[in-house]
Amino acid sequence: MVRSLKAKKAHAFLLEISKKMQHDSFYEFMQNTDIISIESRVNKSLSLKYFLIKTIIGQQVSVKAAESIWLKVKTILDNASSDISLDLLKEQGLSKPKALYIQGIIQDKKIKLLDKTALKKLSTEELSNFLLSLKGIGPWTLGVVRMFYIQDSDVFLEGDLGINKALEIFFNSKKYTGEDYSPYKTYLCLYLWKSLKS
Repeated sequence: MVRSLKAKKAHAFLLEISKKMQHDSFYEFMQNTDIISIESRVNKSLSLKYFLIKTIIGQQVSVKAAESIWLKVKTILDNASSDISLDLLKEQGLSKPKALYIQGIIQDKKIKLLDKTALKKLSTEELSNFLLSLKGIGPWTLGVVRMFYIQDSDVFLEGDLGINKALEIFFNSKKYTGEDYSPYKTYLCLYLWKSLKS
């Protein structure tokens, strides 16, 4: 389903570049797939704190397990009247390291002050420096925040397992970084993920 003019432009651009660069199998896929948008993947109701916690929970676990743990943790966050203990977080199915990372995010005063508008005003370097200074947040999580929280259309999620799998199918290399598809690398990732489900 078409969600925005930007999604249409991105789809047309990816088609044009894949043809020009002779990425034949990707071009064929793009010809036969529906237009998708970043907006369709964004949960606008989540604060930065909740988004970061949900993303950390989703690292290296199955989607089903992550969703189950997230719902339990969210219930605690929604109803907490005081500090949330490490033990309480671990009881929801979190490993000790993840529980520590999440506790750190809960207690971080700066995160509470930042909303989407404030984040969009930061340069890529400023945003990277701030998020990567938080324990539990690495380049992959930073990329996810840029893609699905502030809706940056030009992010390539290096190291993502699904992306790597699709890169081997379409580009015969896990090392391809999608630069040919700038300024729509986020859309490139969306279509690469989608290709694995079709």
